[in-house]
Amino acid sequence: MGRKSDGDQPKTFFQMDRFVQMNGEWFYTTREGEERGPFDSKADAEGDLIDYIRHLDQMEKYGVK
Repeated sequence: MGRKSDGDQPKTFFQMDRFVQMNGEWFYTTREGEERGPFDSKADAEGDLIDYIRHLDQMEKYGVK
């Protein structure tokens, strides 16, 4: 887990890997806090994350929330 600090602000930010493997299955967490999975491989989870982000972008583009 990496830690970043903003020099002008008294805030500390933590960056965490969004992918995790449990019992041989892969999961990821979205920025919205949703856990998605299980996936057979990390590559499958990464591919789903890309699709998820594209879906959110399309929804935002057309004003759907």
